[in-house]
Order: sequence, then C-alpha cells, then structure tokens
Amino acid sequence: MKTFLPFLTCLALVPATAPALISSFGASGLSATIPDGDLSGYQSSFVVSGMPATITDINFSLNLVGGFNGDFYAYVTHGTNSAVLLNRTGRSSSSGAGYPDGGFAVTLDDQAPNDVHLYRSSSFTLSGGQLTGTWQPDSRAIDPLSSGGTFSSALRLAPLSVFNGMDPNGTWTFFIADVAAGSEGVLNSYSLQVTAVPEPGCIGLLGLGLGAGIWRRATSGTR
Repeated sequence: MKTFLPFLTCLALVPATAPALISSFGASGLSATIPDGDLSGYQSSFVVSGMPATITDINFSLNLVGGFNGDFYAYVTHGTNSAVLLNRTGRSSSSGAGYPDGGFAVTLDDQAPNDVHLYRSSSFTLSGGQLTGTWQPDSRAIDPLSSGGTFSSALRLAPLSVFNGMDPNGTWTFFIADVAAGSEGVLNSYSLQVTAVPEPGCIGLLGLGLGAGIWRRATSGTR
C-alpha cells in the first residue's frame, strides 16, 4: 500500500494546473452611432457560454471612429462588477476638454505598459485619427462630468481585474456614451477576450477519482 500513496497524492494535486481556455465574445459590423452629448449613450449586451468557471484574465478591444476622444465614457459589467474602459481621455486639471483625437482602435489590457487616459504622455500612434495599440483601461470610476481636477486626483479602482475569480458565463453588458456636445462617433465593433480555468476543487476530485481507480486495479487480488 505504501508504494501507491504518494502517487495518489500527485494525481490529486497536479491536474489543478489545467491549461486555460481563451475565447472572444462581442459584436462586429455595428456601424452604431453614439448619440452626441447624450448620457444615455449606447448599450449592448452579449452572452458568454461554454467557458470554464474561473476567470484569470480579461482584455477588451474596441473600434470606434470619429467623435472627440475626450468626450467618451465606456465600461463593461458582469454580475455586480464593472470595469471602466474609457473616461474622457486626457481630461485633467490642465485640460478640461481632454484629447481631441477622433476614435479608438485599441485593446485594453491591465498588463499593458501605459494608461489610456494619459496616452499623449507616452509614445502613441494615430491611424486615420484613431488611437491604436494596447493600453491599460482608464479604470477611473468617477462621474464623467467631474471637474478636470477630480480626474487628476482620481484613484484607478475599476480595472479589468475586478472580474478575476468570477464565473465568466452569463450576460455581460458594454456601455459607451459621448458626454459632451461636438461631434458624433460611430462604434464599429467590440470584443471581450476571456481567459478562464476550471475550478481547482473539481479538477482535484477528478484526479482523486482517477487515482482511486488505478489503486483498485493495482491492489485487486492482493492480501
């Protein structure tokens, strides 16, 4: 019996590092006009299904043309959690209007090197007026009508990592608004990239079950 006990322990523990599943959900070909200077904005819900039960990472991509980047406010919600994607980029105590560029073709990722809210403070690229590249989400969970000074001192409390540990399956909602009058933007697409793994407890039980079967076969007929 002593020969097999360490083997059974390993079977219970090793499968807990099962590979993650990565998949994308969202919408394309929208050509949806975002109402100018209207806090009611544009909202779209979508369903994530068939994913393992535990989120380990979330990224979000969007393609938006036109408008005024300093006017856009966007977030994504799932369950009771929300991540702020954009919140009036460039708005600060020294710039009440924010950045004047027209659109985004970006991926928002907590692990990116620079904050999208301050993209003009780092190396950045515009393509046809759109900001491109991979950026940290804005994460400033404050009223988009707040003063520039409030933006300068705001804590970044709503990153995409607020979803880590949650079950990704179910309804998600994406919202974007143009909160100041000037010019309209058009939303072409958005995409949520989910990385998730099975619950460790369930995998451990599977390993124990497999190990028990091997144990019975190995010891059958012995005394």
